Amino acid sequence: MSSALSEYGPLAVFLLVTGAGIFLATPQGEKALTTYSKTRRMLLGTLLAQLGGLMASAWTWVIHNQLSSTGFSGFCAAEGIVQCGSVIGDATYSEAPILGLPWGVVGLLGFSLLGYLTSAAFMGIEEDWAKKWVDWAYWVSIIGLPGVAWLVVVELFLVEGAPHICPFCTSVHISMVATFVILHFIRKDRDDGEWNITPKV
Repeated sequence: MSSALSEYGPLAVFLLVTGAGIFLATPQGEKALTTYSKTRRMLLGTLLAQLGGLMASAWTWVIHNQLSSTGFSGFCAAEGIVQCGSVIGDATYSEAPILGLPWGVVGLLGFSLLGYLTSAAFMGIEEDWAKKWVDWAYWVSIIGLPGVAWLVVVELFLVEGAPHICPFCTSVHISMVATFVILHFIRKDRDDGEWNITPKV
């Protein structure tokens, strides 16, 4: 496998999945899923964005483990401004404060919980409890935003040789922010009485 393919192939997949979710959640996504209610379509978009974040988080954990054990990873550049070796491999900042877990594991846990809550709301959309589960997913996504902000600060100012932009980390950040924004609009529609309205054919 070529270095470029191993570095940028997975990144392209993660961004494509997240981008597809964002697209489905926009008004333009209505043309792709004409039989879905707006709520169901936006929940599906959220799930795809979360899947992109989950996959990217798993990938950063793989890179973290490689860097921890061998000091090298063939899945990520280690030089230049756009690279993840200096970020994911940093001894001080590669783990979440207080939790002491690699950021990839934090992402896996967070997106797994978000995916569970969102998929339950998607599958049980006709049930009253589904509206409450959307709230829970929204609050979990808010908890993730300070982590995103902290990691951006780490990349730009704190790691050795900063600034460094970790593309896989950025992919995770995009997924988390997209999840928060889409869930915000789903909740707004719900509060406006527009929950799961059957589209006009």
